[in-house]
Amino acid sequence: MASTERPILVICPGAFGKSDGFDKLIPHLNGLETHPGAYPSCNHPDPTTATCADDISSFRKTLLSLLEKRNVVILAHSFGGVVAGGAAKDLDVDTRKSQGHATAVVGLIYVVGNITLKGESLFDAVGGAYPPFIKYQATKGWVLIEPAMDVLFNDCEYDPELVASVYPHAHNAFETKASAPAWQDKGFDGRRTYIRTLQDNCNPTALQDIWINKSGVTWDVFNFDTGHMPFVSKPEPLGAQIVKSIDKFMEL
Repeated sequence: MASTERPILVICPGAFGKSDGFDKLIPHLNGLETHPGAYPSCNHPDPTTATCADDISSFRKTLLSLLEKRNVVILAHSFGGVVAGGAAKDLDVDTRKSQGHATAVVGLIYVVGNITLKGESLFDAVGGAYPPFIKYQATKGWVLIEPAMDVLFNDCEYDPELVASVYPHAHNAFETKASAPAWQDKGFDGRRTYIRTLQDNCNPTALQDIWINKSGVTWDVFNFDTGHMPFVSKPEPLGAQIVKSIDKFMEL
């Protein structure tokens, strides 16, 4: 399974956002190839039909397609951690090798990634109550974040383009259950990175610590003195850390 060829970095964005929100990060990845990993619950055309399971299935199809070419590392932000965790199940190096495959998901990088256990929803993972900035539009099935600048971009200068980059998200995706997460598997030992965001107004550090501890596995944890979107406010140091983590994964 060892390979000198660099993996593809697949971006699994958080809720309310899309992969193009990571554009500022790309120049700081030392030439790594990236691939967008959209999933349907963000800006869903019929949000009442969205489920976490559908998000996981959609992202898994992206992973399997890319694994036909070469190894993959997942960069998962916020709710993307729930989606990516389920989607990468049994795609680790040990399992793929035992099945005769030459490629695998060789690492997981969670940027303030939400962590859910099997049968747990995001709603469960945040304590069974949404924070006041989550605005539910019941007639449409949407949830919104308001005010977006204060919650998501509190360490950035006001920019209307940042506000415009925040999309409605299907409420049902947060309420439906996640499947068993890949990060639990022994095949990801030494291949888990977690970026803690210390000034986060969306997922406070205390909540991040609850998630890390309940996972029951070891993560390489790095602290960033940023809000919820370090790929916007601090793309250069975040990119450097991502490259370092990937280099470590490739040495295993």
